[in-house]
Amino acid sequence: MKPWLCGLLLLACTKLPALELASLSQVRLQGGPLLAAEQTNLRYLLALEPERLLAPLKREAGLPLASPSYGNWENTGLDGHMLGHYLSALVLMLASTDDPLVRQRLDLVLNELVKIQQANGNGYLGGVPGSKALWQQVQQGKIDADFFSLNKSWVPFYNIHKTFAGLRDVLIHTGDDRAKSLLSQFGQWLQQLTKDLTEAQLQQLLLTEHGGMNEVLADMSVLLQDPAYLTLAERFTEQRIVQPLLQQQDQLTGLHANTQIPKIVGIARIAQLTGRTDYLSAAQYFFDLVVHERTVVIGGNSVREHFHDKNDFSPMLNEVEGPETCNSYNMMKLALLLYLQTQELRYLDYYERTLLNHILASQHPEHGGLVYFTPMRPQHYRVYSKVDQSMWCCVGSGIESHSKHAEAIYSLDPAYVAVNLLAPSSLNSPQLQLTQFTEFPQSSHSHIRIDADTTVALKIRHPGWVAAGQLKISRNGQPLVVQSQPRQYLTLSGPWQKGDRIEIDWPMQLSLEVMPKQPDYYAVLYGPMALAKKSQPFAGERLQLIGDDSRMGHIASGQSCPLSAAPLHIGDPQGFLQSIQPVKGQTLTFDTQALTGGPARLIPFFRLHDSRYQLYFQQLSPEQAKAQQQAQREADAKAQQLAAATLDKVYPGEQQPESDHYYQGEQSEAGVNSNRHWRHSHSWFSYQLATQGETAAVLQLDYYGLDQNRQFELWIDDHKLADVSLSGTGQANWYSVDYPIPADWLRGHRTIRLKFVAKPGSIAGGIYGVRLLRAPRSD
Repeated sequence: MKPWLCGLLLLACTKLPALELASLSQVRLQGGPLLAAEQTNLRYLLALEPERLLAPLKREAGLPLASPSYGNWENTGLDGHMLGHYLSALVLMLASTDDPLVRQRLDLVLNELVKIQQANGNGYLGGVPGSKALWQQVQQGKIDADFFSLNKSWVPFYNIHKTFAGLRDVLIHTGDDRAKSLLSQFGQWLQQLTKDLTEAQLQQLLLTEHGGMNEVLADMSVLLQDPAYLTLAERFTEQRIVQPLLQQQDQLTGLHANTQIPKIVGIARIAQLTGRTDYLSAAQYFFDLVVHERTVVIGGNSVREHFHDKNDFSPMLNEVEGPETCNSYNMMKLALLLYLQTQELRYLDYYERTLLNHILASQHPEHGGLVYFTPMRPQHYRVYSKVDQSMWCCVGSGIESHSKHAEAIYSLDPAYVAVNLLAPSSLNSPQLQLTQFTEFPQSSHSHIRIDADTTVALKIRHPGWVAAGQLKISRNGQPLVVQSQPRQYLTLSGPWQKGDRIEIDWPMQLSLEVMPKQPDYYAVLYGPMALAKKSQPFAGERLQLIGDDSRMGHIASGQSCPLSAAPLHIGDPQGFLQSIQPVKGQTLTFDTQALTGGPARLIPFFRLHDSRYQLYFQQLSPEQAKAQQQAQREADAKAQQLAAATLDKVYPGEQQPESDHYYQGEQSEAGVNSNRHWRHSHSWFSYQLATQGETAAVLQLDYYGLDQNRQFELWIDDHKLADVSLSGTGQANWYSVDYPIPADWLRGHRTIRLKFVAKPGSIAGGIYGVRLLRAPRSD
């Protein structure tokens, strides 16, 4: 952090604790996997073309385009969101490396943004399609908000939040006058846009995903020295989500995960600036609900982007759309905010676990492609982005994550410097200059060299994965008697002289971690690292590992392996743990003979790429194995049969599946009923479905048994397929109805538009599932 900003923060935020993270410009990575990821990401950043990222913003400003926009999410409704991520990634990389090419890119983008803002004439900076008409409607209080659609525009505030955040990051790390002017004028545009909206209207607007608007506005109150932005940050805090958390009520099940996490980052930031203990407690409660009750071994959460029921982790094992990388990016931001305010080291434990096992694993070590979903389903795989085609949200957050790997290694207080993470690196701060030498994760030994005389204390984090009494430390060759405990700091007092040396051993042990609420599934850890087994269940298969530019190119949609065929352990968990042995001469490599299917090799998950894999292993007694395996085989057979017959499917009411199927609608609502999402409308709604060239197909819809007296029509393109009158079953259950589609309606169509139209005075839906199936063969 720049010295001028540090002083400003302390002046404006008198209730802030003195503890802060060492700035990226004060730390330099010296080796190891974090540096490798940073350098890989640097190449990815430089391969992106700034003019193509700027194109949506220039289009909306009426300026000529030097290059066409990228495709994928960048020209199908979320146009321009990547530019904001790119700004953040560039300045974070610049602070981390001082690379001259990055500086040139940043200068180019800022200069072009100045031209765009001048052309708009009102301070606006965004690539949202149809910006002028959309924002005029919002300013007039005409608000039609759904979970991911605001006045038929795809999450426009989420989109422009990225640009706000990018400018905020540039100002924090460089103090650039252009960034300050751009941010100030953009902020004035937002103030003008919202000044006449009532609280009810603004809360209605916030129903649509809007990113971390409250967080960035809180930051702007400090950066621009204007308390009006802190007031606006409070107004941009969605009370529908925050109020239950203030009452310590868990209402997260079924919510779109990454819509909620940035809101909580925002209230944690507001708490940091204002001293609001209720917001801090709510943020801590949210963190605990997610991390302790909805998170898997890699630190990630969510299934198909939504929070699953905390009492049922089976969707994690069954679905291929496992934890979303954006979620972890934002949960790590929340963890650091909570650490700085409470100084509780459990937040650093989470940060370290997630950094090593989800964030590092989400980047391909060679071409730098980034991962959206990381399936926990045994023997599935990941899909990586392609730099010129994949413009997913997790690419945006990914290029930021891998530009700031040094952000939490050290923290600073006027009286001490804390060493938080094992990472080869140097620190050059006013309090202390030091160099940390380590080969972690190959070795858990490190030594620290003091590079300048100082009187401050040095604190060493005792991570949760090192047992009490196991941390070993010496000072200038003399062993110290320490009584440190996990999740505490060990304090070494000064003074220090240049050349002083501290040796530290952080012994790693093998352990098992059970999946929450799934007591027969275990993951294997070595220290903080999750171990995984490479899988090859299908001989000679060629996986589609690189995403294309389709809307669903981020999903690993290839064949799923039957759960009944996944290697498992028959016996007790302790026997499984004892069977895992290190391979001589190969660091971080372990073998076990205890799994069905033969010998298995385990390596750190972040090193396993371009392959199917298994992170969780089922654990059964001999008595359980026979019966459960037979039941699982039967369930697998049904699931495979359904998957083979499915041409396309939609999960109504779930954000990304609906967006990927080009949802449209009017007077439509969505919600959750007993963990199942639904959508209905008092007017109409529709999806685009892929036929895969089939002409014999059946539409299968899922209804709820207590929905009665609802009349609506089903349309396929311009043809009415059926008149529907829901009479229900009278029971709280779900049932399916099939509607054969005439072949003539499908012939020559790769896609069809399915439309639900409510009859006058009635409701279309609720629809709980949409599936397009191959029609059964008549022979």
